[in-house]
Amino acid sequence: MKYSHGKLSKYRLMANSPDLVSSLPKTRSMSKSHFLALMQQYGGVVVKPSGGWGGMGVISVSSEDQGNYKVHYDQKKKSIHGINSTYSFVKKKIKSSPHIVQRKISLAKVKGRPFDLRVMMQRKKGSSWVLTGKLAKIAGSGYMITNIARSHGRVVPVSTAIRQSNIKDASVSSIQNRIDHISLDAAKQLQKYYRWIDTIGLDVGIDSVGKVWIIEANFMPAKSLFYKLKDKTMFRRIIGFHKKRR
Repeated sequence: MKYSHGKLSKYRLMANSPDLVSSLPKTRSMSKSHFLALMQQYGGVVVKPSGGWGGMGVISVSSEDQGNYKVHYDQKKKSIHGINSTYSFVKKKIKSSPHIVQRKISLAKVKGRPFDLRVMMQRKKGSSWVLTGKLAKIAGSGYMITNIARSHGRVVPVSTAIRQSNIKDASVSSIQNRIDHISLDAAKQLQKYYRWIDTIGLDVGIDSVGKVWIIEANFMPAKSLFYKLKDKTMFRRIIGFHKKRR
């Protein structure tokens, strides 16, 4: 059976795993009923293109006081009164293209700026998955998306981001171990359905209490992100992983 590469399909396939489902932000196709249900349940959602990349078209919606809602896209923030008016505004922004609506995770922050992680999983034919690199992407000023090119943010080692973050009682080693464990589980789960994949770029979030979340998976991740780190060890490992040795 051939499976779609869209965000919703990958979410559903990962959610088939009892070990992963509690670490996946609930995700649905974008519709008024799904939007309203997730807003009511969680108080905040992220709306994004089903097949988009690079942080384009991402809209964050959060509940505020007295029936007001904050809509955040690019560097723009707008306060709207009433959930129906808020939905209408978002729907107008996304037009008719297919989108998903996802529970908003309150990402940990470094100096007030949210960050998430890029985790690279790779495997050679007939071999097990290997975590070849991970880094933290810190959003640029005024942005809620962490895409470096779009938000003019920066990359740092994961341990640096955790230590400098607002995560309460952060244990760098325990969070790192959790990231590694959940990333390996995600790679194994996705391989059950996409048997040909040998590279996965996982976008992984950490919330303010240190819980690790898998936000989405990409089968054609940009490797150049790792070149931006001062230490090029991970970049060289990722680039060289599938090269044949002479």
